[in-house]
Amino acid sequence: MADLFDPPGRRGAPALIPRWSMVDAMLFICRTGCQWRYLPERYPVWTAVWAQWRRWRANGVWERAITRLAAIVRVLHDREPAPSMVMIDAQTVKGARYGPTFHQAGGPGGRTVGTKRTLLVEILGLPVAARADPARPHDVQAGRELLRERIDELPRLAAIVGDRAYRGLAALAERKRVSLDIKAPPRGMSGFTPIWPLYKVEHTIAQLGRWRRLARCYEGTTASARAWLEVASVGYLAWRAVV
Repeated sequence: MADLFDPPGRRGAPALIPRWSMVDAMLFICRTGCQWRYLPERYPVWTAVWAQWRRWRANGVWERAITRLAAIVRVLHDREPAPSMVMIDAQTVKGARYGPTFHQAGGPGGRTVGTKRTLLVEILGLPVAARADPARPHDVQAGRELLRERIDELPRLAAIVGDRAYRGLAALAERKRVSLDIKAPPRGMSGFTPIWPLYKVEHTIAQLGRWRRLARCYEGTTASARAWLEVASVGYLAWRAVV
């Protein structure tokens, strides 16, 4: 993983602060919800961490880290590095930011002003891609954009599994020559009903919800909201790699 955060042959002056300490600081902020200025003294000065955070956010480093770590964990479980099936689901989260923001009203009845987080999760419950949008678009719209971005980077992908909200992905699935499997609760069931294998996505979303930076959406841009979701996913994948 080191080459992602400190690539060999990097141009410019040598780094004065080890990149691993920068990663630790960002994981700490994401896990605890700590404000930048209250970053403990055992970490680098917060202004340096913040500046590096912005560079990694712009360069897509955390996105590539998710791909690398998910492949590592899959290999540790005697599976191929790339998944052949992914599940898709979304979560609408309240916003908690004063000032300019991208938050919009959405969710059931349009009662949640915040962001919509969309995840692609493979069969072991590992996140492989993430996206953040305003809460207003329907789940299938955000899911379609995420798949358009990432489907070509999943060479073994043969199936997409989702709930009834994702029936609108049929045209994209046909165009990309993958199957679309829509799951629905058994007839006559009411309330929350765990559906195999979609409950694995719910579990992953719940695990990421333990990262306090994600308790609400505190970000002013979709880029920052997406990057923090990716940071939490990297932390979760790193934990899965050692348990």
